Order: sequence, then C-alpha cells, then structure tokens
Amino acid sequence: MSDEQVPSVEEIKERLKVEIPVEEEAVKAETTSRDITGELKDLGRQFADTVQSAWNSEERQRVEGEIREGVKSFVGEVDKAIREAKESQAAAKVKEEAAEIKTKFESGELGRKTREGLVQGLQWLSEELGKLAGQFAPVEKTPEDVDPGAETE
Repeated sequence: MSDEQVPSVEEIKERLKVEIPVEEEAVKAETTSRDITGELKDLGRQFADTVQSAWNSEERQRVEGEIREGVKSFVGEVDKAIREAKESQAAAKVKEEAAEIKTKFESGELGRKTREGLVQGLQWLSEELGKLAGQFAPVEKTPEDVDPGAETE
C-alpha cells in the first residue's frame, strides 16, 4: 500500500467535526409524543370522572326528582281537567244531542230529510248549469240578420 496510514473513524469524525444529534432529537420527539399521549389520556380520564361525579351528584338527583314530581303533577292536572269536562253539563248536553241525532237518523226522519235536501240541491245545481251553458251556446242567426252583400267563404 501507500505510505499513508488509513485514518480511524475517530480521526475522521475529528476532522469533520460532525456531531450527530439525530439520536437525541429522536429521543426528545419520542418523549414529547409520549407526553402528549399521556396528557390526553389523563385529560380523558379526568373528563370521564367529572361527568360521572356530576351525574352522581346530589344536585342532579334533586333536579331529577323535581322534574319527575312536576311531570306527575302536570299529568294529574290534565287528567282532572278531562274528568271534569266529561262530567260537565256541556258534555252531558252534547251526549244527549248526539243520542237524539242517532235516534232520528235510525228512525229514518233524518235520513229522509237528508235525501230530500240532497235531491233539491242537485236539481238547483243542474238548472244553474243549464243556464250557464245557454250563455255560451252560439246564437243562431235568422235570414234577416245575414248581410246579403257579405261574401261567403
């Protein structure tokens, strides 16, 4: 070989004065990544604990109880109003009138009157349509109305 010696790796590094901080940066990035992941995991756990605590709190249970009691009261008042309406004089009168109408219809009186009214209404409508149709019909001309000097086509 030649008279020159082959430099060692350490000598080459010394000559180039190259530092390789890649390992350090990779370790820092990995540590930061772990820190973010860990912090997000902790935040998620804390959020779940907070929601669980709020759900199990006495305040939420008290509000839920008040809401349940209010809904029961509302339903009771509506039910009471419906019962009172059923028992009122107006309701009794409506029931009575409905029974009378049913009796009249079943006896034929209401049915007969309904048919008579329908027949009269249909006759009137037919007459009126006839009058309307007469207004649109062409008027027939008499020989006197025709102008003798007019040309025919």
